[in-house]
Parts: sequence; C-alpha cells; structure tokens
Amino acid sequence: MDSPDSPVALSFARARSPQQREDRLRRLTEVTRALLDDTRAGELTLGDIAAAAGLAKSGVLRYAVSREALLLLVMYHEHLGWLDDLQVQLRDERRSPAKALAHTLARRPVLCDLISAAPVLMNRLTAEAAETVRTQARDVEERLRETLEPRLSLERQQLVLLTAAIHAFVGAVWGWAAIDSANQPEPGTELEDTLAALLRTFIAGLKQQ
Repeated sequence: MDSPDSPVALSFARARSPQQREDRLRRLTEVTRALLDDTRAGELTLGDIAAAAGLAKSGVLRYAVSREALLLLVMYHEHLGWLDDLQVQLRDERRSPAKALAHTLARRPVLCDLISAAPVLMNRLTAEAAETVRTQARDVEERLRETLEPRLSLERQQLVLLTAAIHAFVGAVWGWAAIDSANQPEPGTELEDTLAALLRTFIAGLKQQ
C-alpha cells in the first residue's frame, strides 16, 4: 500500500520508541490536514486517511487511537495557527477585536469545519482521549486570552464565555454555509460579516457586565 511517489506515505515498520510514535502521529496529522482541504470532516473516513497515508486502518489506529481523536488533534493545531494569524491582525488598531476574530476565522475553512463537527467527534472519544482534548482546549483558551489581552482585557469567566461564543457562532454560521456539501465551501465575506456582527454584539455585552 505504500506509494513511492507520495512524500507523506508512512512506513509499515512499527514504531518502537516514544519519539518514533510521536513522529508517526505527526505525519498522520499532516496527511489528515491535507485531506481536509477538499473533504469535510464529517465526510472523511478512516479508510480515506489510511489510503492517503499508505497504511492499513489498523496502522492508523495504532498511533491515532481513533479517527475522531485524529481530527480533533488537527483542530488543535489549526487553532494554534489561527491564534498566530489573530495576533498579527490585532496589531492593526483600525481593526476591532471582533473584526480581527471574524476575519482570521473566515480565512480558515478547515478550522471552521472542524469546530462545526467537534460536538459529534467529541461524543465518540474514549475517556482518555476526551481528557487530552480538554487539555488542548484549555491551552487554546489561555493562548487566546494572551493574544486578546493587549486589545481586550477580560476576566477569566468572560474569556470562558467568549471562547464558547466564538465556537458556537462559528459552528452555527459555518454549518449553514456548508449545508448539503461534502466539500469545503469557499470562505467568503458573508461568513466574515456575520461572524463579526455576532462577536461585536457579544463583546459589547461582556463589557457591560
């Protein structure tokens, strides 16, 4: 099943050390992320990932535990990339925090799609995998606080609410934008404008507390 022409195809040789296992998982994450450029998370199967990686399904599960855990790991890395983009956008004082959040999210359709799919994915995790995802979520939340702080100082509970609102708004708006589509829809100004309006209203409400 290995494809000599594919730079991401993995070796069938079983990883023996923690470092080797980490490398296999990293490469599987890269393969999965590449597939998500064209296929929505809800449509991407374990078989698709295995075929692209040049592994049997059991080989994928040996390192990733489950399809859902792998997709949520991709989401974590997408969050980190988004936060880097957000930090750059927030340096422009002419752009409001709500607009910066919406602009950077709308430019990351894979992240939006994974956020939309996350509730279903998380319901299928093992207890151990769920704890890993919760740890990743707390890390993203803390990084978001640090990123927003120069422009938007929030109390801890306000940040929790804003993080939840961002994901709820993205999940809902993206879900409607991508309805009846197996492929990733193109990001557009309508998505960005809707997110910006929702976030602007929510942030204004937080400031009134």
